[in-house]
Amino acid sequence: MAALGLAGCGGGEPGGDGPDLAAELPRAEPGPVPGAGEPVVPFTARMLGALDRAETNAVCSPLSAQVALTMIGMGAAGETRTQMEEVLGGDMDALAGTANTLSTALAAVGEAQREGGTEEDPEPATASLVNATWLQQGFEVEQAFLEDLATWFGSGVFEADFADDAAREAAREEINGWVEESTEGLIEELLPEQILTPSTRLVLVNALHLKAAWQEPLTVAGGRFTTAGGEQRSCEMLHGSTATWYEDEVCRATSLDTYGEELALALVQPVLDLPDVLTAWADAADAAGDPEGAGAAGPGLGAVLAGLEESSATVALSVPAVDIDAEYSLKDLLEGLGMTDAFTAGADFSGITGQAELMIDAVVQKAVLTVDENGMEAAAATAVTAVETSAQVPDQELVLDSPFLVVAYHRESLAPLVVGWIGDPTQTR
Repeated sequence: MAALGLAGCGGGEPGGDGPDLAAELPRAEPGPVPGAGEPVVPFTARMLGALDRAETNAVCSPLSAQVALTMIGMGAAGETRTQMEEVLGGDMDALAGTANTLSTALAAVGEAQREGGTEEDPEPATASLVNATWLQQGFEVEQAFLEDLATWFGSGVFEADFADDAAREAAREEINGWVEESTEGLIEELLPEQILTPSTRLVLVNALHLKAAWQEPLTVAGGRFTTAGGEQRSCEMLHGSTATWYEDEVCRATSLDTYGEELALALVQPVLDLPDVLTAWADAADAAGDPEGAGAAGPGLGAVLAGLEESSATVALSVPAVDIDAEYSLKDLLEGLGMTDAFTAGADFSGITGQAELMIDAVVQKAVLTVDENGMEAAAATAVTAVETSAQVPDQELVLDSPFLVVAYHRESLAPLVVGWIGDPTQTR
């Protein structure tokens, strides 16, 4: 256990004196970058396929959710871990290695342009994938879990007092402030009011941000967009040319490269309708995870991205400017995909602490995407909150701060004995 001694580094303010608890281990060397994204694709397809299709617009980051859930999953055991690995799309240790490799690769985006660019060049691209963890003050944590956080996620542990009302709100503001700073101000209030409770013991957060300019600015002109319901909308359209093309039975696609050629934006048009594409991608992800079903489904998201990278074509592109955001509670989605035990009192997160039994209480995400004539900017953040199952979690809240009734009654007979109402409790006898 490491309740006190594992590298208490000082104040505990994110970005300040460092975490209160941290394993004194260097971050692991990243693995090969080519192919590192493959473990992200199946969960991305499944999560996209499970989102509410009634939403007019949607933007999310399955990668951010996968990383945050992998962080807490490193402390899972038994059936809880098995279910999490099946839904997330890989062995937990392998997913942790993927997160570490992608975090390192994204941090390096734009380095060459920052070192050798000129004032006439577009602004170099930037990207980041960062993590942080908050734990109930004084709570014991397994050394192996701290070592996993340090080795694979570059994260120590900040302590917070979730039991005290004022301290809990201060912790919420601290976490939201860290997220806002990590996403260049794009993600605000990731944790809404009341999401943390006196039973909260652990909060794990991932934040993703990227910003990149196109190789050449696009031109802007007025245009029209037709909704799925056939309604016409006037909108600003962006026009340019691309050099990639992909086509299969459910979609056709191209991609916009950015300055530095390290990031790109794939633009995918359904052959028939959007649900066909989402279903096909989810089916391909499920088939890829089933040895008996491998190859039974059609091409999926991975085939689209690989096809774009392998292609060479000249494409005239017209795409509307985009500026959207979204927020999600992912609990129901994850349970629907098969991650059920983690959200119950039977969850096994014994690899995190032996002091109390934990279960995931909430998984929330916010995401933002902007596409204009100059480039794209996107951000997402995911928080996983865990509560102590032995602590009673209130089902409801009743605040009697306005007139109310009182009824004194006999329990066995249910006879009301004294009744009344209170309109001003300051008027006393």
